[in-house]
Amino acid sequence: MIKTGLFDNNHLSSLKKAVGVYGKRHQVTAQNISNVQTSGYRTQKLNFEDMINGSNHRLQGQKTHEGHLSLGKRDIGSAQEELVESKSNYDNGVNNVDIDHEMTELATTDLSYRLATRLLSMKYSGLKKAITGRVA
Repeated sequence: MIKTGLFDNNHLSSLKKAVGVYGKRHQVTAQNISNVQTSGYRTQKLNFEDMINGSNHRLQGQKTHEGHLSLGKRDIGSAQEELVESKSNYDNGVNNVDIDHEMTELATTDLSYRLATRLLSMKYSGLKKAITGRVA
């Protein structure tokens, strides 16, 4: 079985996971923006990259049986995002929503989402070309 190159499934699952996380992050940021004047509202954020980055440098155990638990490093597909309350000390007079920060977060998330969808589209386009035998 081919495990590298064009048929490597790891890139596809990573890109699919990224698209889903960026979509959820967009929703959370939009909710923060829409509650900018809601008294007592606390901003939320979606943690994901921290969970991935923390597990990249650990060793991974080898499973000798499908019933064994995974040990060590996790792949991006098995990592779960976490919705947490932001620890921001910002005060806009009504709540802790910093509209400038939230708009920057929205733009950053949009760019990341567009990049991930473009890369995913290119990956599927390359697979389609390989299957149909087209070069151009």
